[in-house]
Amino acid sequence: PLQAGPGPRRHEGRRRRTPTLVTWGGVAGTGVIWITDWKLVLQYVPYIGGKFKTED
Repeated sequence: PLQAGPGPRRHEGRRRRTPTLVTWGGVAGTGVIWITDWKLVLQYVPYIGGKFKTED
């Protein structure tokens, strides 16, 4: 039989996993910035941003 779409069980599982996936995504993003020392983003962080100032 053909189904019209994902059932309520699938939606429930997705709802339970969303906070975990968002958290791990944030951790991964922070890790990438930390590992690469990404100046484009870190220059706007108040404490770390002073490290990238140049004296012209």
